[in-house]
Amino acid sequence: MVFIKKKWVAVINENRWIVAKISRHKKKLTVYHMAELNRSELIPAEDKPVAIVENQDGTAVVEKALGDLQAQALKSWLKCNKVQLKKLGITFSCSGVITRMVTLPDLSNKDLEKLLTEQVDQYFTVNISDYIVDYRILEKVQEEGQKRLRVLLVAIPLLEWEKQWKLWDSIGFAPKVTDFSAECLGRLYRYLSGWEEKKNQAPVLDLAIVDLGTDRVEFVLMEHGVFFLYSDMEISLGGVNEPDESEELALVSELSETAELNELGISNESIDSIEPNESIDASETVAQNELEERLSPVFNTLTDFLNFFASRHYGKSVDKIYITGECADYKNLEELFEKNMGIQSKVGFPEDWKPKFTSKSSNFADRWMKYGSLFGLATRED
Repeated sequence: MVFIKKKWVAVINENRWIVAKISRHKKKLTVYHMAELNRSELIPAEDKPVAIVENQDGTAVVEKALGDLQAQALKSWLKCNKVQLKKLGITFSCSGVITRMVTLPDLSNKDLEKLLTEQVDQYFTVNISDYIVDYRILEKVQEEGQKRLRVLLVAIPLLEWEKQWKLWDSIGFAPKVTDFSAECLGRLYRYLSGWEEKKNQAPVLDLAIVDLGTDRVEFVLMEHGVFFLYSDMEISLGGVNEPDESEELALVSELSETAELNELGISNESIDSIEPNESIDASETVAQNELEERLSPVFNTLTDFLNFFASRHYGKSVDKIYITGECADYKNLEELFEKNMGIQSKVGFPEDWKPKFTSKSSNFADRWMKYGSLFGLATRED
């Protein structure tokens, strides 16, 4: 009998939390519990403190009071979901993260730590004192007969990191595992592509992974299963997938008026003759056009990244685009990406992989494609 260990994992994306209790056996992931929270919605508007004093000291007191209320509400939410904070591993993401891929000599862990501590600033053009830097060894390679390490450097804005740690400390939480969301995405897609099963054979496909959020998009490019590039950008996709009743009524009215006139401008059809499906199809067309328009910056940015990738690979672009994230269930995403990028695109994960949801987490089962970074954290060995 195989003992399957369950673990608590969480994705923290600035003010958004996703927590889950998950077990893994090889490629089988089982979700026993899952919950989502937008921290800005924790406190009802009527309960939020209002700044009355305009001086600096008064404002600071109000801000602290709001932070305390949010911390208390977050702690209650975690307790309500029976999250075991001492065993909770997290993956973190925020705006302004910078990554670098560097190739270094094959050093011991101690020497590598010392080298990066003393010389990390030479790999970045920003003031590195404003960031906290972590690193991961991605692979060992042979270059010109020498063993080398390919290392991913991740620089997170210090102010954002300190803000998060302050919140975690206020609820008595010190992460057991801290990971970077984009790396979790890379780990999951690498794992599902079969790399871990074929140690001596790299995956054939180069991939672009797009984590599509309502207000932010993250891009990860994978070169034969190895992290190649990361970036993010702000976006506005909130509400695009939600039907607007006023717009639908306006469409019905417009279609009806059009149908009432023939080529001579003489009325020959009544409003009642408009088929319901016709107005629905028109509404869906409008929604798809709006989504495509809002995704235009994503397509433009991704095109730039793929051109950069091609410039490093003798003109070859990636083979496939995968879409995950908060907005991955929006309609017609695959068609829109293929139309604008000219590359095969798929919502979800390689090999049509899906996790299993138990009865207690079944209300998240139809949103399986949204949680790539969460599942990537769950595949981590420690």
